[in-house]
Parts: sequence; C-alpha cells; structure tokens
Amino acid sequence: MLQNFLSRIEENALHYRKYALRIEKILLILLALSVCVSEPLSRNIIRIIFVMFAVKFFITKKPIMELIRRYKNFLLTISAFAWWMIISSLYGGHLVKDNDSNVYWFFFSHNMILFIPLIAMIRRQKNSEKLLIATGISLCLDNLFMAYQIFEGAINPTTFLNDSPFQSSILYVLMLPTFLILTFNADGFKRRIFYTATFFTSLIVFLFLHTVYAQIVTAIIFLLILGNEFFSGKKIPSVITALIISLIMSQGALKDVPNFEDAYPAREIVWQTSLEMLKDNPIMGVGLGNYQNVFVTYNDNTENFKLSHAYNSYLQFWSETGIFGLMLFCGIFGGILIWSKKRCGNVYGQILFFSTLSLMLYSFTDFIFESYSALRLYWVLFGICLASLDR
Repeated sequence: MLQNFLSRIEENALHYRKYALRIEKILLILLALSVCVSEPLSRNIIRIIFVMFAVKFFITKKPIMELIRRYKNFLLTISAFAWWMIISSLYGGHLVKDNDSNVYWFFFSHNMILFIPLIAMIRRQKNSEKLLIATGISLCLDNLFMAYQIFEGAINPTTFLNDSPFQSSILYVLMLPTFLILTFNADGFKRRIFYTATFFTSLIVFLFLHTVYAQIVTAIIFLLILGNEFFSGKKIPSVITALIISLIMSQGALKDVPNFEDAYPAREIVWQTSLEMLKDNPIMGVGLGNYQNVFVTYNDNTENFKLSHAYNSYLQFWSETGIFGLMLFCGIFGGILIWSKKRCGNVYGQILFFSTLSLMLYSFTDFIFESYSALRLYWVLFGICLASLDR
C-alpha cells in the first residue's frame, strides 16, 4: 500500500512538472512576441517568470545554485552596481523620485538579472531559435505599425512601445545586427527568407526615423558584421548584401542630414555642461536622479530644450554616480563584450557581441537606461543567447 502511495506521488509530480514546463514555454513565447509591441504585457510576463523561477528555486535548489555559481562574477558586478546606485541615490537625495524608486527603475524595469531564469527555462538551443523567431514576429508587427504611420504622412513614426523616436532607435540598434547575423547563419530556406525579410523591412522603416546617430552606429556595425562574414568564407553573399544595404541607406534618411550639429545642436551644450559637472564632482557625482536639477545651475540657456539626461551614457553615469558608477557600468557591458567575443564562433556569440557593441557605441550619443521598455529587449536577447551558449 505504501509503495502504491509513493508511486502515485511520483506520477503526480511528473504530471505537474510537465504542466509547469508547458507553462514556461508559453510564457517565453509570449514574452518574445510582446517584447517589441507591448511594454505592460512584457513587464507582467517577466514578473510571472520571476515568480515561477522563485518556486523552482525553492523546489530544486541544486541546479539553480550551480547556474548562479557559474555566473558568479557577473552577478557580483551587477550587485556592486546596484549597491552603488543606492548609495548614489541617497547621496543625491533622490532615493525615491516621482513616486518610484531609482533602484526599482534601474533593476526591475531593466531586468538585469533576467538571464538567470531564462537560462533555467530555455533548455535546448532549439527553444532559443523559436524565441528569436517569435521576437522577429514582434519586430515585424512594429514595422507594420510604423509603415502605416509613414503611409499616413507621419514625420517621426514610433513603435508600439512608446511615442519617442529614441525608444525606437534602441529597438532597431539592437535588432538590425541580430537579424543580419541570422540572415547569414540561418538553417533552412524558410528561416533564411524570414530573417532576410525581417532585416530589410526593418532597415527601410528604420531610415524613416531620421535618427542620424543610431543610423551611423548601425552602419558601423553592419560593416563589422559583413567583414566578419566575408573573412569567414561567405564572400559573395556578404558583398551582395553590402551592396543592397548601401543602396537602401544611400536613398534613406542619412542623405538629408549634413552633419551632427545641424541634426542635434543641443547635444554639444549638454556634453560641455556635463563635463563641467563631473569636473566639480569626479568621485561621487551629483547623485543618481539629480542630473536635471544640477544641470540648470550650470547652464542658463535651458529654456530652448528640456532634458533629463546627458545624451551620453558614459557622461551620465560619471556626472551622476561618479567614477565608481562609470567603472561598474563599463565593467558590466565590457565584460559581456569580452566574454561574447571569445564565443563568436557560435551564432549566438556573434549576436550577443555585435548587439552589445552596437548598444555601447550608441551610448556615446544617448543615455540608454532612459529607455527601459526598449532596453528590456536587450536583456531578453542576452538571456536567449546565454541560454544557448550555456548548453
């Protein structure tokens, strides 16, 4: 009788485990489908993912603890970054700002540790491929939405995520390199067609954003990716792709922008003022969340433009959180670059390396953490790539 009872418990446990795995797969697909089109939906799905991960951690600690130990150094860097943001918030008097916490804004909104539950839930490389396809579908929906706005005569079309071209810029800065790499490395004719169509439709729509800095960054990344493919033996495809990209971009928005100063004259003023701020506060900065208030005291010519950041991630972190905040920020993303560069023999290593490099180059002209709904896409992409590379 006892043996029958134990066998029933074991059968029920297997049944619930299969049920939980199905729920995980559905959640991951929904996350990938929503990450480019719905900020509230993707945010709430991530909340559920973290809850399921916490339950899984309580039930089966050993494999998850091994996973945490594997990425111990990276998690310690993120932890140090989090603590320094708390200290900087207290120093600047803005631990709580606009009915929200700065620490919440940085770490829950951006989901910097999302990769841990994603690795635990994505068990096979095949699942990573499915999530990339779902993300591509999400991006295509954004492309259709923006194409509709362009057809209706909109000067600055926006994505589903936000009404800011800045949010849209980060989205395409991350996804265009990803789908260019997938175009060259896809297995199967149907997938190659899907990735190629997604890339070129995204590229055409992207040019209508008229965001010159983002377009220059993506052009540089394209050259690096095409050069990598050329020297890895894909000479004819890479040359043809380069010609098509050059033709599209030459007919796009870049030709309408003569230089940086004409495009964004405010940036030069903001950067100069930020340098003055960090010269006066090089160690601690002015405090997290305190940039805008202090900026006004340095520059009287602020009535012509409103700003909440330095249009430069490196200047922003240095001027707000001091030299230690800047070092930790560079340590997180610099570590990802170094780690992924060593794994560029794998397509997921290439995606992680070039998408991170693209984001870091774009960080010279905008404060990427201002766009938490679009930057969430990076951490989702980061988790997908790490889950595949981890296998």
